[in-house]
Amino acid sequence: MKYRVNVQIKDGVLDPEMETLQRLLKRSGVKGIRELTHTQSFEIDFEDGFDEAEAERITAAVAGDVLANPEIHDWTVEKV
Repeated sequence: MKYRVNVQIKDGVLDPEMETLQRLLKRSGVKGIRELTHTQSFEIDFEDGFDEAEAERITAAVAGDVLANPEIHDWTVEKV
């Protein structure tokens, strides 16, 4: 079984990298973009026969403790 964790900067938190890219796009003549954001995606694949409830618990723990900084990131988990 496989889970996908998506991590994104929270609304209201500055993202200098995306702000720089947005300015570059504007200087390049790209118009109409209100905001540019990015999401990191991680896939966690568990061994065949692994307990599903335990896999969900581990995935949530890894997402909240390792992959995302809860001060600046929102994250979601989905089974794929």
